[in-house]
Amino acid sequence: MKKRMAGLFVLAGTVLCVALVGCQSGNQDAEIGAEMKKDQISLSTSGISATLTAPEQDALDAFNRGDKKLLGVQTRGVSVPGVDEALLPVLRERYGVALRHASDVIKNQEDRDGIAAVFQYVRQYNGKMAELLGAEYNC
Repeated sequence: MKKRMAGLFVLAGTVLCVALVGCQSGNQDAEIGAEMKKDQISLSTSGISATLTAPEQDALDAFNRGDKKLLGVQTRGVSVPGVDEALLPVLRERYGVALRHASDVIKNQEDRDGIAAVFQYVRQYNGKMAELLGAEYNC
């Protein structure tokens, strides 16, 4: 009986540790991005078309104030839409990823539309941010 209890205790401890490490792993991206605030430049908005979408304007504003993190959507995993897959590892390591939570539970059309809206915003934001970062560092 003691062996069985010890085995269950070890199993429960392992599951708890894995869950905690998984939840904390996304927070490291924000710390990495904070360390990358060197060599910042500000891009002028005077020559930019007035047809920027709200996410693109938000990305430009963030870039100009030195916040160069990409946005990630966290459901069951983390995805960073709107960035070329070849550039993603470099940009993620250099600037970090700020996470946006979106429920992966879809009960009705409203839930589906909400998730789609989050992904659309993040895709447009990251596309503009990747463009700005590419112009800055010729990625």
